[in-house]
Amino acid sequence: MVADRNDVQAAGRRPAPSRIAALTVEQGLRELDAGKLSSEQWTQACLERIALRNPVVKAWVYVNGEKALERARQVDREGRRQRLDGVPLGLKDIIDTADMPTELGDPEIYPGRQPASDAAVTRLMHDLGFVLLGKNTVSRHSIMLPGPARNPHDPSRTPGASSAGSAAAVADFQTPISLGTQTGGSIVRPSTFCGAVGFKPTIDTLPYAGLRRYSRPLDTLGAIARSVGDLSILFGEALGDPRFDSALPVRRDFTVGVWRPLGWDDAEPCVREAFDDAIARLQQAGVRVKVLDMPKIFTQIADDHDIIMAYDLARSFKEIRRDHHDKCDPALLEYLDKGERDTAEDYARTLDLADACRRAFMDVARDVDVLATPATLGEAPDVTDTGSNIFIRIWTLLHNPSLTLPISRGPRGLPVGLQLVGFQKEDARFLYWARCVESILGTRVHDV
Repeated sequence: MVADRNDVQAAGRRPAPSRIAALTVEQGLRELDAGKLSSEQWTQACLERIALRNPVVKAWVYVNGEKALERARQVDREGRRQRLDGVPLGLKDIIDTADMPTELGDPEIYPGRQPASDAAVTRLMHDLGFVLLGKNTVSRHSIMLPGPARNPHDPSRTPGASSAGSAAAVADFQTPISLGTQTGGSIVRPSTFCGAVGFKPTIDTLPYAGLRRYSRPLDTLGAIARSVGDLSILFGEALGDPRFDSALPVRRDFTVGVWRPLGWDDAEPCVREAFDDAIARLQQAGVRVKVLDMPKIFTQIADDHDIIMAYDLARSFKEIRRDHHDKCDPALLEYLDKGERDTAEDYARTLDLADACRRAFMDVARDVDVLATPATLGEAPDVTDTGSNIFIRIWTLLHNPSLTLPISRGPRGLPVGLQLVGFQKEDARFLYWARCVESILGTRVHDV
């Protein structure tokens, strides 16, 4: 008896991607430039992978198939006029799109919602020449609750939250790159669990207008890809900033700061072992390593992130709670209650503490080029649990750019990541050092 295709995939033996679907942005651009690949071929390969895998991974809530192919054929017919013409892209489904529904992670509350206009970043992606494949699945209420998406390595495991579909789609070769957002750990955590390279830039690096807003001091728009170089290309073109140069030669004469934060002892052995091994490999390659001793205020700030997030969510969800109480997850309502209990004084105190931490970080880390910390407590947990963001959320509150590299596999065969952290407003420099680290450690994103 031949097993059903979905049963085989659900058992964890996911099919290998086609050669074209497996291309990174950098690789695809080289083939486009050399005339070895057309935009239509690249787009078609992604759409075929989506058709094969989305029934299991559920990374897309809307696929823009015909329009995507139409756009790709237009690029091939008229010729590529700018660097990113014809490159496939996914968008998290809290980013407004005038030609596709945007249900904001709440299909019961906003069924079929159709924005009248594009978000600023959607217009920017159109202007850069991307082929928009569709909208990536968001976790329930687009916060830290489980949603429809599944981990591409094991559908019984979580892909994280809330940019879950974006990370799962990239890691499963359904798109080479996707845009996601982070308010707590919603880019770095899903990318770690799924085995992708997720980048949260300095806050406000990309325009947030036209996206579902949760917390003004926290909401950050970023991207998920399969290499650091792909992220440098996207941000360099989006910002018109030549400092984002993916062709710069990598170096080994740099300094990595090492921080094992509060919660290190709670991490699974595979996380601690992968982290220590990564640091040892960097040292063996000639990289200088400096262990950092963070000030005592850093032990508090990760938990205090919740004060900002809960306080702001209680206000941003006020009308939804009033008008759609029966459609709100009990865990959301409990979190909103916490936000109602937190006072304006608590909120202001936390913002002041974050400012103090930013100043302290500059003092402590002034002699390092990039900071290395663990990304998650372990491999992706069961699909009913989106996992902890204890190692991630501090950098969302402090506005430091951060990124995860999939560097290892745990005992269940699931990805384990290394989190890198840079300095505010130095995103181009940070991605360069991250690319240097990646060149030494490699990644596991191409494993099937």
